[in-house]
Amino acid sequence: MFSPLVILAPTAFVASYANDIWQQLCGHTDNGSIMLTSGYVIGEQSAAPGACDASLLRHRTSHDNTFASNIAWSYTLFTLQHLGPAFVKLGQWAATRRDLFPVSFCIRLSELHSSTQTHSFAHTQNALFEAFGEDYESRGLVLHEDDTILGSGSAAQVYKATLKSSTSEKPVAVKVLHPNIRMKVERDLSLMLYIANFIDRYIPLQSVKMLSLPRAVENFADIMRRQVDLRIERDNLEIFRENFGCSTKSSPAINFPEPQRHWVSEQVLVEDYIGDGARPISDYLDDDSMNGLKERRALAGTFVRSALKMVFTDNFVHSDLHPGNVFVREEKTKRNETKYMITFLDAGIATSLQPNDRKNLRDLFKAVVLNDGYTAGALMIERARFERCSSIPGGKEKFASGVQDIVSEFHDRRKQGLTLGASLPS
Repeated sequence: MFSPLVILAPTAFVASYANDIWQQLCGHTDNGSIMLTSGYVIGEQSAAPGACDASLLRHRTSHDNTFASNIAWSYTLFTLQHLGPAFVKLGQWAATRRDLFPVSFCIRLSELHSSTQTHSFAHTQNALFEAFGEDYESRGLVLHEDDTILGSGSAAQVYKATLKSSTSEKPVAVKVLHPNIRMKVERDLSLMLYIANFIDRYIPLQSVKMLSLPRAVENFADIMRRQVDLRIERDNLEIFRENFGCSTKSSPAINFPEPQRHWVSEQVLVEDYIGDGARPISDYLDDDSMNGLKERRALAGTFVRSALKMVFTDNFVHSDLHPGNVFVREEKTKRNETKYMITFLDAGIATSLQPNDRKNLRDLFKAVVLNDGYTAGALMIERARFERCSSIPGGKEKFASGVQDIVSEFHDRRKQGLTLGASLPS
């Protein structure tokens, strides 16, 4: 059957892309100043290069909500959610890739990070009965129909509830898989694999072969299947908590929720509630004041150190760190200084690299850190599964020189003060 998505989705993409390009080329700031892509602001008060990086970024992430684009995007997001959880996960991934897609495109898709379609409380109650028995409430877990839904993602939704014992009670988060999630995931993956095999077999382009679409879908399938068994997320949380010493520190800089023993099944996970004071990290990207830039630098340091620890020390990496899964809590020290504690949620997807992949990543990272972009580019070619640069006269040198330019630009921006807003999608 013909779907309006065939018309509306491209309309939404084109409208957002055209608007984004127009604003980047000749958009106007709120105070009437003309924003140039070089990083200068020309208007009532001129600024030095790099001084307006934050406002430039904020300007580039804004978009006009025209009636046509709103209608088209509303239907596109609605359709993605009804296509199935695997397509929602693809949309969440695409929302974080501003290096591949137009900024306005990513902003629209970012709605999938925390506000996907919810399921009924009747399903939640049936899942709780199946997981813990019909007497679960008398055993201490109190969850009512009017309790707050904290969020809903591609595979599950989360409630705020109460866990009581004989001596105390505390707030907890209860994560419940959506109805028939395993069947829907397998259906989506079968469709994706069929399309990938068709493209790989019948489109005789070397660039298509280099993408290795069937292999990419198989890797994606492995990721999605881990999300439909919450016992895997429990195991991952316990490993992350041990790696970061969450149980031994009173106020760790990096935290992961603690799963509640005896309250975990394939469909339900009960874990620590991170607190009403925690804010999504995207909130910190909206403040372009001097204090906001200071906060983002502090958060960026903690965030990057945790990522490097996961990759290079532990070899156990949280692989679903979109902004909807990162929350920040602020605490005051004895010196009245602000301390930031970052909590990572939804640890169902975690990755460990094979020794050869770790070596490749380590060598590439070392070259980038040492501002040796030419070596980084050469390594990409030498260790790639498929590449054409070496078969073109001067191709390897030209590619490596291009990477050198990118790495040099990064180091120049770092000297000016690389902020969290420049490195994380909102």
